[in-house]
Amino acid sequence: MKYQDQELLDALAVDFILGAMKGAARKRFQRLMMANPEVRQTVWRWEQHLNPLAESLPATVPDKAVWQRIQQRLGWLAPAAASAPVKSTKYWLALATAASLLLAVVMLRPMLHSAAPQEIAVIQSSDAKAWWLVSKAQNRLQVKATATVTDDAQHDYELWMLPANGQAPISLGLLPQQGERVLDWPAAADGIAIAALAVSLEPVGGSITGAPSGPVLFTAEIVTL
Repeated sequence: MKYQDQELLDALAVDFILGAMKGAARKRFQRLMMANPEVRQTVWRWEQHLNPLAESLPATVPDKAVWQRIQQRLGWLAPAAASAPVKSTKYWLALATAASLLLAVVMLRPMLHSAAPQEIAVIQSSDAKAWWLVSKAQNRLQVKATATVTDDAQHDYELWMLPANGQAPISLGLLPQQGERVLDWPAAADGIAIAALAVSLEPVGGSITGAPSGPVLFTAEIVTL
């Protein structure tokens, strides 16, 4: 595929941000983001354009049954024994993705005690199940693992910052497989706009190359509160 075609790249970036890109295609695009600075810049630019549009939408309280299905899709509630068929997968996935940010704020509320602006991210799978909740304040990251995280004694999950300026990914540290962990923000990332966060699967102890060496499992945008 000709990723040098900016019009095509713009369309792919929008699909990725809105959650329309699924499965193998989404994984390919995640790998492309890690390797290609032009792709990271495109994604970051579209995030800046689309996020204010989402923030301008009026708040809506979902129906109780809808909210229950959202929580089930996110993994917070056990699936119902029998449920009505969903007419639109994209519709429910979009609701789950939006709700995941709300749930992150609820779960991270004890961390969000500072009056200073803070940035949060929900690292989630393609089916909108949250794995980690991340809060950045000043020079620290507070990371909370959810029950969805798969314990892996043979590997570590490593968090990366993808710079919007096209620089190589910068390691932010190893993610907890249970509970919470505080990560210090690296000096190498100071003052750099963030295109996205990414998680790769690495050997125990993390990558020894200074760059992602294992498969990229997740990417997530970070938003300011």
